[in-house]
Amino acid sequence: MNSFAFTYKQMRGLMFAILASFALVACSSDSDGDGAPSGSDLLALGCDDALDSVYQGQTPPVDWGPEMRGDITQCAFERRISIDEMAEAFAVSDSFINPGLSTPVDKYRVQYWTERNEGEPVLTSAALYIPETRRADPSPLLVLGHGSVGNADQCAPSLEDPGGFNKDTRPLVYSYAGDGWVAIMPDNPGLGTPGTTAPLYSVDEGHAILDATRAARKLFNDGALTEKNALIGLSAGAHAVLSAHAFAADYGLEGSVDTVIAFSSIWLSAGIWGTLVSDVGAAFINSTLMSVTMQYFIGHLAVYEGEDAIGDAFLPEKRQEALEMLEAGCWAQVTTDEQGPPSIGVNVGADLFLPEYVDEVGFCGLRDICETELAQTWRSRWAVDRPPPDPTIPVFYWVGGMDDFIPPGFQKCGLDRLEAQGANVTACVERDSDHSGIVSRSADWARQHLEEVLLGGDAPEPCETLEEFDPMLGCTIPIVPNSPDPADP
Repeated sequence: MNSFAFTYKQMRGLMFAILASFALVACSSDSDGDGAPSGSDLLALGCDDALDSVYQGQTPPVDWGPEMRGDITQCAFERRISIDEMAEAFAVSDSFINPGLSTPVDKYRVQYWTERNEGEPVLTSAALYIPETRRADPSPLLVLGHGSVGNADQCAPSLEDPGGFNKDTRPLVYSYAGDGWVAIMPDNPGLGTPGTTAPLYSVDEGHAILDATRAARKLFNDGALTEKNALIGLSAGAHAVLSAHAFAADYGLEGSVDTVIAFSSIWLSAGIWGTLVSDVGAAFINSTLMSVTMQYFIGHLAVYEGEDAIGDAFLPEKRQEALEMLEAGCWAQVTTDEQGPPSIGVNVGADLFLPEYVDEVGFCGLRDICETELAQTWRSRWAVDRPPPDPTIPVFYWVGGMDDFIPPGFQKCGLDRLEAQGANVTACVERDSDHSGIVSRSADWARQHLEEVLLGGDAPEPCETLEEFDPMLGCTIPIVPNSPDPADP
């Protein structure tokens, strides 16, 4: 381990320990203080661990096997979330509407084992939401995939840091938990728990989603949950549930996947992250996209080459400053001009990335001409992050007609690939929704759909399809090839 990596990781751990201690005090003061929460009689575990223990490291089991996926290591009750508190989440932006909330919710934090590569256990934390009044008894389970929050430990959605949780993730959670659905949302490995998180790494995200179905059923009493699961994600979280959808048959889960709802999905070729650091990509990049690109390379280097390599794509003189910038805040901070990449003089790829990344990896992403070993290495990694779908599990691929972050034409690229690979996919549009508001604005349809597939209720009215919205819409992303071949990114 080089001296910089050691110092950086020590600093990161110390900062997070302090933040977790503050969170423990704050959340303890938010609990009702009236004894056991209403959902505790459903649980087989006491869930009386300390809140900050959910983020601490554990020694991997020496006899690790697939049957240990989803094993609970820590569980803590956090607080009761009132209807009024949930309603506030929909008042922060005109993008959202209050979808109607009917029940308070008890929130727990849990830690469980998931598996990266075969025989490689890793930890993830998660938030579990148990409504006071559930839609059914026994209850089906929703597994939620959260959007981008940043890659610092304090950004784990279960911690509810305002910069990484408040705007997008709260409406995703409360639209369903506040309507009586039991839900669990993994933070994903390395986000809060030890290690560096890898945004948009399909293996970690997909396995964490699938193992959440196991963790929940190991946590709940026998018979408290049905065998039915729905996977629902927003943006990067849609990428996570689509990844879980692809891996479900081979990796397995507890119960069945009965539907997948992907809102505003990032299902583009991961070659875009190479393209954006290239000289051509400089014409398209902004502070948000640069921040996400940095997070992508940091996380994937940690996964493929080890924690000591997280800054190896960056110029040596910029590495420490770049990593410290990303650790200094969550999404609301590290994607801005004031606190994000421009604040350290990073406006285009060449300001931060090594020349071989700008040229070789960049050209590989841009034109799929990958002649060097470095370019071929990243091309193979990008392909892993868009695995082929399971044609037996239905997917509802929701697009916001007013999405200006991933416009409908960009999302059409992901849809085209899914369709070409045989996915059972329905493309729906909420024409008055932007990237984030789509969750609350489509909640009536989604809730009725869940009622149908999980509880045997009536089907919702058919959604407006993307073809009805714009019959001529095609894949419009200008700078990245969009191959249907699973071997291609």
